[in-house]
Amino acid sequence: MAIGIMYAFISAVLLGLYALPSKYAKNYAWENTWGGFFFFGMIVIPLITTFLLVNNLNGIYSNTPTWVFFAMFGLSFCWGIGNILWGFSISSIGMSLAFSLFLGVITSIDTILPLILVPEGQQSVIGTDIGNIMLTGIFVIVFGIALNGYAGILRDKSKKSDSQTGIDSKVMKKGILLCVLGAICAAGFNLSYHVGNNLGKIGHIAETEYGNEPWIARLAVLLPIFMGAALSTMTYFVYTITKRKTWRNYKGKGALLGLVLILAMAVFHDSALVIYGLAAYKLGELGTSVGFAILETGAIMVANVNGILTKEWKGASKKSVTFLVISLSILILGVMIIAKGNYMKIEKDAAKIAASSIVK
Repeated sequence: MAIGIMYAFISAVLLGLYALPSKYAKNYAWENTWGGFFFFGMIVIPLITTFLLVNNLNGIYSNTPTWVFFAMFGLSFCWGIGNILWGFSISSIGMSLAFSLFLGVITSIDTILPLILVPEGQQSVIGTDIGNIMLTGIFVIVFGIALNGYAGILRDKSKKSDSQTGIDSKVMKKGILLCVLGAICAAGFNLSYHVGNNLGKIGHIAETEYGNEPWIARLAVLLPIFMGAALSTMTYFVYTITKRKTWRNYKGKGALLGLVLILAMAVFHDSALVIYGLAAYKLGELGTSVGFAILETGAIMVANVNGILTKEWKGASKKSVTFLVISLSILILGVMIIAKGNYMKIEKDAAKIAASSIVK
């Protein structure tokens, strides 16, 4: 289990860092940066790495039920839409509130539902002592995320004059609505992964029947997810770049540096998801709940460290910093509680296996 937790934290660091290069793409419009990111991150890198590294991809997919791909594609298509809606909400309610609200809703959905949607023949932990511990950890994490968002709001208020802090209530409500809807849609990523890996057994088939290493087997799970998100995101960004006539930015001043930065974003992001898949595998039956909780919590921590290092918290009030420290402490506590629940589950399963072997 310790290895799984380590992988989850590594993926969290990469996920927390992936957006950092976007701050330095000076000569790109917003749609250039993120359109390029989705192009490399959802299409180019996944296709190249999967077809080069995975043994007998056609054989793996031919042994997977068709319904699995339809479910994965639909959920990941929603994931792409969710990311777009989240981007819209930032301009209305600010990065701090949008980031925390977005991740709070996603964490709630993507850690609880995998506990309910279990493979055939397995029993959900909901209603058991282990399930209660897991749910407690999830609620603690969501509370920590809420406090983290509040700390960000206090920081922004303390750094602005009174004349700048007023936000129209209609704009705020619209921004919150878009953010929540975006988070519900974006929850499709982990659910899509759960369907493909845990219910559809794509990773298991790739590993046991075709001899792929565990981390390479996860590439076979991720490819349909990336393709679904690529359709929704690229449709939007191609339309937006064409409408705003910003295609020329890809060949103007600073274009090469911008492309390098975008490629770095895509590599960090995709590496985070591949390592997350390996973490979920190592964490056992509850891996898509435990691993995702650690992934999102760790990413928030890294994002806050990035904010401190890039002086986003310079000039912030002591109250906001205090809430920041408290929120990060609560997030750590939540992860520890979830990890405890997962450890109990692994121990329980091991005891059952040992008992059955003695009986035989």
